[in-house]
Amino acid sequence: MNGDADRIGSVLVHFRGRWISIRRGESVARFGIASVIMISTMLSMFTNGASASTSLEKWSPPVLIGSKGSSATQVDYSVSCPSSTFCVSVNGDGQALYYRSGVWTAPQSLALGGSIDSVSCSSKTFCVAVAADKAATYNGHVWSSGAHIGPAGDIYEVSCPRPTFCAAVGANGIAGKPSALMTFNGHSWTKYKTTSTGSFDDRLLSVSCSTPQFCMATNFDSQMLSFNGTRWTPSHGSAPKFLISVSCTASRFCMAVTTTGDSMTFHSGSWSLPKLIPAFKSAGAYSVSCATAAECSVIGLSGAVTTWISGRWSSPFTVFPGGYVAGVAISCSSGSNCVAVNDRGMSASR
Repeated sequence: MNGDADRIGSVLVHFRGRWISIRRGESVARFGIASVIMISTMLSMFTNGASASTSLEKWSPPVLIGSKGSSATQVDYSVSCPSSTFCVSVNGDGQALYYRSGVWTAPQSLALGGSIDSVSCSSKTFCVAVAADKAATYNGHVWSSGAHIGPAGDIYEVSCPRPTFCAAVGANGIAGKPSALMTFNGHSWTKYKTTSTGSFDDRLLSVSCSTPQFCMATNFDSQMLSFNGTRWTPSHGSAPKFLISVSCTASRFCMAVTTTGDSMTFHSGSWSLPKLIPAFKSAGAYSVSCATAAECSVIGLSGAVTTWISGRWSSPFTVFPGGYVAGVAISCSSGSNCVAVNDRGMSASR
């Protein structure tokens, strides 16, 4: 593990329109916009057999779903799949796309004021999309107008386990500025006060709720926040740095992953120690989705997916060939049904 980290050195990771420079064992150097992707040094971390037929993954070939298809015009994509036949994806061009029974619709513009950061659906008749400082709800037919939820300029992530409950976090690019944190009761948003250590890493990047009484939020500075329906409680514990994504199930099980290739699970009220994801060898994990307490899938910036089944990881499968991208997302409605998207406007499913 240490040898891999030494070979990899520093990595530029793109998160919702901004770049984060990471060096294994050091703080994040900056959280700003970059014009050049310097990530090719990570290519050696995957074996030539990454897409071997022995993999447990069974994915469709990737298809272009967005209006942006070239690497020169990359925009972020988020995806949420409440069932095997329905997903919603949103992107940095301010568009929404709908996946119905295996077919994607054409991109449709939403009046949310630009780039849409994240989407979460509890069913095919309820979704929330967040863009800048606004959130809009979807009823299966139309989107509402955007409601103000937090500071402008933050990058938001949202999780909605019910039509009557969502939680959202907002990361900003200013050292010392507290992250945004709020919940939705189906009608209005409630803001919660957060503190900051002053570190560039101290920003909430991911949130996942399985019920209105159970949420987890994570940040780059080893902090996790748990929600019990009333309050958010911080804990540092043994969490690693660079937590980029968390996913929780109805049984109060969660998995969190780091950009440096570690995973940890929450079970029976406590978090496990971080463990290396074999497929990523110390770098590249970016998005996790857990369908059950026994099965979670993780996608990395290389476009490869690996699945955790009752404590064991599958061989990685390269869902998006062609090398590294700046952002990917995955959503699994069941153990056998997942949809992935990347920032080149491509999608694949299993």
